[in-house]
Amino acid sequence: MIVFKNAKIVDVYSGEIVKGNVAFEKDKISFVDLNNEIDKIIEKIKKEIKVIDLKGKYLSPTFIDGHIHIESSHLIPSEFEKFALKSGVTKVVIDPHEIANISGKEGILFMLNDAKILDVYVMLPSCVPATNLETSGAEITAKDIEELILLDNVLGLGEVMNYPAVINEDKEMLKKIEVAKKYNKLIDGHCPKLRGWELNKYIYHGIMSDHECVDEDEALEKLRLGLKLMIREGTASKNIYLLNITKKIKDFRNIMLVSDDVCIRDLDGYMINILRKALNYVSPIEAIQMVTTNPANYFGFDIGIKAGNEASFVIFEDLDNFKVYDIVIKGRFLDDVLKELNKNKKRDIPENLMNTLRYSYKSESDFLIKGIDYKEKDGFVRVIKPLKDSLITEELVFSTEEVKILLNENVINKIFVIERHKNTGNVGKGLIYNFLEEGVLASSYAHDSHNVIAIGNNEKDLALAVNKLKDVGGGFIAVKDGEVVEYLPLPVGGIMGDDGKYIFEKINALYKKIEGWSSFENPFLSMSFFSLPVIPELKITDKGLVKNMQLVDLFV
Repeated sequence: MIVFKNAKIVDVYSGEIVKGNVAFEKDKISFVDLNNEIDKIIEKIKKEIKVIDLKGKYLSPTFIDGHIHIESSHLIPSEFEKFALKSGVTKVVIDPHEIANISGKEGILFMLNDAKILDVYVMLPSCVPATNLETSGAEITAKDIEELILLDNVLGLGEVMNYPAVINEDKEMLKKIEVAKKYNKLIDGHCPKLRGWELNKYIYHGIMSDHECVDEDEALEKLRLGLKLMIREGTASKNIYLLNITKKIKDFRNIMLVSDDVCIRDLDGYMINILRKALNYVSPIEAIQMVTTNPANYFGFDIGIKAGNEASFVIFEDLDNFKVYDIVIKGRFLDDVLKELNKNKKRDIPENLMNTLRYSYKSESDFLIKGIDYKEKDGFVRVIKPLKDSLITEELVFSTEEVKILLNENVINKIFVIERHKNTGNVGKGLIYNFLEEGVLASSYAHDSHNVIAIGNNEKDLALAVNKLKDVGGGFIAVKDGEVVEYLPLPVGGIMGDDGKYIFEKINALYKKIEGWSSFENPFLSMSFFSLPVIPELKITDKGLVKNMQLVDLFV
C-alpha cells in the first residue's frame, strides 16, 4: 500500500481544495483521510505501507478527453497512449470515423482494442460515409451499429454530422439513432451554426451533445436547450474562447473541454495545455472539473478521489500553471508504465488496413482545370477561402482573368481530391485562396473519406506528389521544382503509423522544410478539412465542389 501524505486534494465533487491523505493499493484507492487521522489509520493496517510526503502538492484525478479522433495524431492507439498518459489523460472517448471510412468495422475494432493501458471508449461512427457527396472506402449501416453497440467500451452513437438528414428525417439516419435509443446509449451531435427551429428538431430526435459551436450566442443557445457542450481546443480548430459564456451562466456542469483533433506535434502537453488556456476564463478547479466529473457524468464513469475508485492521479506542484510533478496510472507511477509500453513493440495490424491507396497513377494532364487551363472561357468562378483556426470556409468569386493572374502569383492555388478507395478515377477540381505560397502539398489524410487531397499550381509536381504518395502507402508529402522535399509515410489506412518516435521526428522535419510555404500554422491538418462537406461553406470532394451540402459547379 502507498500513502500520499499531506496532499492538497482537488475535490472535483465539491469544487474545493481539501487537505488530506490518500492511500491506494494496486489499482484502487483504499481510503481518503480528510480528518488528519492518517497515523492512527496506519497503525490499524497490518500491511507493508510506503508513505510519500507530498508536502502540500496538489493531487488531482486524471483526465478524460470526451471527444477525440485518435487518427488525427497519425498514431495507432498503442502509440498515442504514450503521449496521452504523459499528459494525465487516462480515458478517451473516440469516434473512429476516420479509419471506419477506410476499412469499416474492422477499423473500428482495431481502434477499440489496440491500446494497452489507456482506457479507450468508442462512440460508433454515425456517418460513414459522411454524405453521398463523396466516395468512401466503407459504409457503416444501422445494422452494423446494432451489431457493435453492445460491445464492451462502446458508449453510443458518434457525432451525427449529417444534421440535414436528421432534420429532414432520413430513414437510414433515424434508424441509427433509434438503435442507440433502444439500448439506452448516448448520441453525440455535430451541428455548426444550427440555431432555432432546426436546432430544436435536431435535438428532438435524441441528440445529446455538440462540439461545433462557432460563437458564444450559438454555444449558449445549445447549452440552454439541454445539449452537453464540448468546447474543443485542438490543432486545427481552437474554440477555447467559448468559455467566455461562463460569465453569463451559473452552472458549468454541462461543459466539457475536448481536443477533437490533435496532431502529434501538439501532443507534448496535450490536455495540460488545454487546461492552461482555460485559466483565462475559469478557475483551476472548474477547468479540472471540465475534464473529469463533467465528462464522467455524461459518459457514465465514476471518476474522482474516493475510496474504491481507480488509483490514477496527477500530482501538480501548482495550479497556476499546472506544473506536473508526477502521474500515477492505475496504481503505477508514469515512468514504470512507459517502460512497459516501450518494451512492447509487437503490432497486430489487420491486413485490410494496409495498402489502401488504390487509384491509378496520375499524369500532369489530370491536374488541368477545364475553363481555366484549357477550353478557356470568360465568366466567374468559385474559390474556397479558408479561415485560420476554424473548420469553416467561405466562398469567394473571381473572374477567370483575375484567377489566372492570381494563380501565377500563387495567391490562388489549385486544389484536387483524388478518389483512392475504389479506383473510380474521380478527381474533384477547384481553387483555394491564400493558402500555399510555394510548392505542392499532398496528403491521404483528408476528412472524412480520406481520399487524397493535393494543393499547388505546378502540374508536374502535383503528379509527382500524388504518385509518390501511392508508392509509400499514404501519408504527407511536399514537392517543389520536380523534387520530393520531404514525406511522412503513414501506411496504416494511409492515415496512421506505428512508431511514434519516428513519426514525431519525421513530421517535424517535414514542417521545417516547408516553413514559409503557408501562412497556416499546420497546413496538412488544415487542408484535411477542406474536403469535409458537412462543414460550411465551400468544400471539395472527389465529386467536385460542395456548397452548404450541395454539389455546385466551379463556374458560377
